[in-house]
Amino acid sequence: MPVLLTADLEGGVRLLTLNRPKSNAFNLELMQAVSAAVKDAERDAGVRALVLRGAGPVFSAGLDFEAMARAQAQGGQEFDEFYQSIGQVFIDLWTCPKPTVAAVTGHAIAAGFFAMLACDFRYVIEGSGRYGMNELAFGGGFSKIVIELGRYRLQRHMAPMIQGTELIGWQEGLRTGCFNASHSSEEALLAAATVQAKKIGAMPQAAYAHVKAQLVAPYVDLALADADENRRRSAAIFSDEESLRAMTLQMAQVLKVPARTS
Repeated sequence: MPVLLTADLEGGVRLLTLNRPKSNAFNLELMQAVSAAVKDAERDAGVRALVLRGAGPVFSAGLDFEAMARAQAQGGQEFDEFYQSIGQVFIDLWTCPKPTVAAVTGHAIAAGFFAMLACDFRYVIEGSGRYGMNELAFGGGFSKIVIELGRYRLQRHMAPMIQGTELIGWQEGLRTGCFNASHSSEEALLAAATVQAKKIGAMPQAAYAHVKAQLVAPYVDLALADADENRRRSAAIFSDEESLRAMTLQMAQVLKVPARTS
């Protein structure tokens, strides 16, 4: 089964569905699949807008830490590719010149939260889902890309969320600008996201792309100008033994399976 499902809907809307049971955690395959799908949509004149959702009750629980640990153990090119793909998938979603809409079907945590924030419009399902940036609580770090993405989207709410590590519910997400609107069912959520994508996608594309590029440029430029030393320190967090143990435990808790910590 593909880790990313694609479907073309009416009005030039392309639906991308994260499809990695149990929690749509991002491994290298899924990150690269999303990046490739976004680039493919950019080149396809028939695609006017994108909708991104998660299969099942979780949008995405974040990075697959076990996959990351395996890449780290292999070292060299394998880990560099994994680490670079983390930032690339956010950049590709964030800078896509065509409208993007996230239909957040449940929990969106850490990398899953940033993938959602990278979309132009974000609709959430009402319920018990949790959302936010809790990486510091389990030893995760933040690249310059996600820092600037968070600043762009959340402004003054960014620092308290990232440093407090508390996950929030959908109501608080609406208040802080994480989401534009909420819906009571998955069917209503996807319908609203699709209607919005079709509506914005019907606008003249060149004008939309130009305005979007101007809005994000100051933050994207800072993100991409990340100094080598800062990049090295960020990557080093993922090779720290304490951080890796904490990340593995976190993923085991999300998936509700025994953790392998040695």
